[in-house]
Amino acid sequence: MESYQIEQIVKIIVAITAFVAAVFAIRKLYYWIRPIRIEPSFKLNFDNSSNDEIGASVVNRSNESAFIIRCVAKGTYSLKHILLRHLKRPLTPPRLYPNIRFGPVNYSLMKEDSIKLEPKQIANMKCEMHEHPLNAMHTPYFLIEVQLSTGRVVRSKKIVAPARWKNLGYRGRA
Repeated sequence: MESYQIEQIVKIIVAITAFVAAVFAIRKLYYWIRPIRIEPSFKLNFDNSSNDEIGASVVNRSNESAFIIRCVAKGTYSLKHILLRHLKRPLTPPRLYPNIRFGPVNYSLMKEDSIKLEPKQIANMKCEMHEHPLNAMHTPYFLIEVQLSTGRVVRSKKIVAPARWKNLGYRGRA
């Protein structure tokens, strides 16, 4: 009877060990697929002392250095809007899919050619929204897209664009 209890205890220990190993393997796979984390943000200025800003906080979660070669804010649409556009024109060639998903204007958040991120390092980037009609964001959402030197492109989650950015360059005009 004691050997049966020992076998049960060994099975439980093996099951717990396998579960913990699976959790760490899934975590490592997730960090391999998404090596950086992007937190989009924006700053509104209501007293006109400075311009509104789009910002991003990029964190390197991998154990290796990463080089960011491009970081842009892109206006985008809701998933419902994108799907309806596809249904209206089902024969759209795949090379035009970015035109359906994103708006026409990109806002570059990088001042240098590339940024090196060490493991667990944070980089804060921003872009000022100047009062000019070409800076207007006509899409309801925006996201941050980062391209690494390896060619991998990582996108942040969508956040709602402030409604006042639709009228950039036209505020104060009658």
